[in-house]
Amino acid sequence: MRIITATLIAISTLFTTQPNHTQTHPATQTQLTREPQSNVVEILPAGVPKDPLKRCPQWEPKFAEHGLPVKAFSYIAWRESRCRIKAHNTTLNRNGSQDLGLVQVNSSWKTVTRNICGTDITGLFNVDCNLAVAKYLYDNGGLRHWSL
Repeated sequence: MRIITATLIAISTLFTTQPNHTQTHPATQTQLTREPQSNVVEILPAGVPKDPLKRCPQWEPKFAEHGLPVKAFSYIAWRESRCRIKAHNTTLNRNGSQDLGLVQVNSSWKTVTRNICGTDITGLFNVDCNLAVAKYLYDNGGLRHWSL
């Protein structure tokens, strides 16, 4: 029983992230820093190419901040808006709706946009509003909203 307990404790320490520590080495008086290691491995969903050129790396910290799958949304932003927060599609939707912002949220989500961002659909040109609505859509239907 002790061996199993010790093994479980050893394994659990492998999978926990360590806090960022700053230490001073007594012999050199230089600071050493240890960065936390991420244990999250993101699997690319079907339909997301592996090509790193089809991404928006400048927006990836924002995708992570909003709790969105980073690589998938980095590709979605590239595909939908070519990484432009002010992208506005008024011509491709047969039903007369518009797609706005970085990940091209459809204007049919105006009530959701108002509830989340406190604004009309023009708020979707703000990256935080756009990604907050995208997070709502992702949590309520996944990537199918972007045909992935």
